[in-house]
Amino acid sequence: MFGLFKNKKDKKPVEETKVQLTDEEKNNLNNEIKSLKSALKGQSGNDKIVTLNSLGSTYEKLDDKDNAIKYYEDSLAEKEQFGDAYNALLRLYEEKRKEAAYKKDDDDIQKYVGKMDDLMSISKRVLKSNY
Repeated sequence: MFGLFKNKKDKKPVEETKVQLTDEEKNNLNNEIKSLKSALKGQSGNDKIVTLNSLGSTYEKLDDKDNAIKYYEDSLAEKEQFGDAYNALLRLYEEKRKEAAYKKDDDDIQKYVGKMDDLMSISKRVLKSNY
């Protein structure tokens, strides 16, 4: 009557509809990545953080989650702060954890749960540093 005894095994994860990029769009994004990487070499401080976040965002557009995570993590390593990298990492870690859960890969589940815990630690440090 209320669905209390329904079989939950029949549920499949909802697949997100990703916008398929054209070859031209992929080429433009790859060119943007090359440009950002070359600009990154001489940067420091806030400029470097902005470029790292842009690299993460561009890799996300290409649906390359692993590289996006790498550049967002590099951004937070430069300066722990709330912002684009922090929010994107929360989202990407959750997506990767869901993928691991669907595959029943316990090691990856633990890996991404641990990474999410690390982000929570960063948020505590950032909040404490503001006082």
